Amino acid sequence: MGHFEIGETVITVRNLGHVRWRSGIPKGTVGIVVGVDWLGDARVNFAVDESMRTRGETVEHIVADGDVRTLRAAPRRLIG
Repeated sequence: MGHFEIGETVITVRNLGHVRWRSGIPKGTVGIVVGVDWLGDARVNFAVDESMRTRGETVEHIVADGDVRTLRAAPRRLIG
């Protein structure tokens, strides 16, 4: 089953199929997990380029484990 958690930041590892009004979500698109279904697939809100839609809105898409990976922040270095 899926390993997604609500609020987790993810990035697509491949192009994701068609989404209603356009050709799909391109590889490398960042999104936020907003829900997880009973199969473990995540509902993700992806940031949409302003040229594709006005005001930089988001698109919700269902993704499986192999479609995205968790985007981890770089560790902070302590200087001192």
